[in-house]
Amino acid sequence: MAKGEKAVKGLTGLTLTFVASLILILLGVIYFMITVWIIKMGASWAGYKTVEGSTVVLTAGIVTAAAVIGSAIQS
Repeated sequence: MAKGEKAVKGLTGLTLTFVASLILILLGVIYFMITVWIIKMGASWAGYKTVEGSTVVLTAGIVTAAAVIGSAIQS
């Protein structure tokens, strides 16, 4: 394999990794926003009318992190 072919293969791999990382970050943010909505709806259905935003964000962060780590371990 020539040096030029190795460089092109390396740049292709780097680009693919960058794009995959951006997609995973975007999906993580979307999942986090959906989790925040679910937690707020669940709290209102359970009768907690005044749930602080910091509590919702903390809970959604824990749930999101657990889901991401769980899917990484499962793979």
